[in-house]
Amino acid sequence: MEYEQIIFQSSDEVATITLNRPEHLNAYTWQMGMEVWDALMKVENDPNLRVTILTGAGRGFCAGADLSSGATALDGSNRSRERDERVRREGSMTRRFFSLMKPVIVAINGPTVGIGVTFILPFDIRIASESARLGIVFNRRGYLPEISCPWILPRIIGISRAAELMYTGRILNAQESLEYGLVSRVVPDDKLMDTAREIADEILLSAPVSTSLTKRMLYQFLTETDIDKVESINHRYSSWTGKQSDAREGIMSFLQKRRPKWNLKVPGDLPDFFPIE
Repeated sequence: MEYEQIIFQSSDEVATITLNRPEHLNAYTWQMGMEVWDALMKVENDPNLRVTILTGAGRGFCAGADLSSGATALDGSNRSRERDERVRREGSMTRRFFSLMKPVIVAINGPTVGIGVTFILPFDIRIASESARLGIVFNRRGYLPEISCPWILPRIIGISRAAELMYTGRILNAQESLEYGLVSRVVPDDKLMDTAREIADEILLSAPVSTSLTKRMLYQFLTETDIDKVESINHRYSSWTGKQSDAREGIMSFLQKRRPKWNLKVPGDLPDFFPIE
């Protein structure tokens, strides 16, 4: 796929996806969503890429849905059939994001509202610049929070805070977003991408396969109510990883006080029984 609304770059095992409609504050479109997913699949399928950083071009991350078509911009009639078919074929957007094998870090620069917030909730790590502003403003537009926001947001920040943000549509500044738990840290604007890269580099110190299995369990267990099944899955993955060369390398690199040299890659070296449902 040729990209018109994003920029895709990679360097030293880290990919960067940049929303690229700065003249519209990166307002979200169906095409942009398709391009982001395609880029994420590039990362998933490349054993030499291990982490993705997602950010926005210009002075904002994403101004929400593109409303330039006017009053009917949110009726969805032109995409509802295509969207429904894709859900039947591939699962919901949230489920697809949860199924990703490699971590995604979101570097939120500037204003971020509506779908600009909800589509990044299923990603792993969110950090914000001091100029970031986040708002779940759907009800102020006579619309509903989407992309499973009423399901996932309470799991991230708690039901009372989720209710407040969704009912009021209030815009949070960066520090409030940190206090609410929407982001894990706030950094100066000029340090945002450096910080995202530092986090990515820290992830690169961990083994690719064990990181992917941990990520899989993290999101699978969000909806699993059977603790015996949770422990069984956890134990099976742990038993398998303990027998692999990366476990031996992890121990020896620690004892020898050196950077590990991981042998196993993703995709390609996940266990034959992955994923356990």
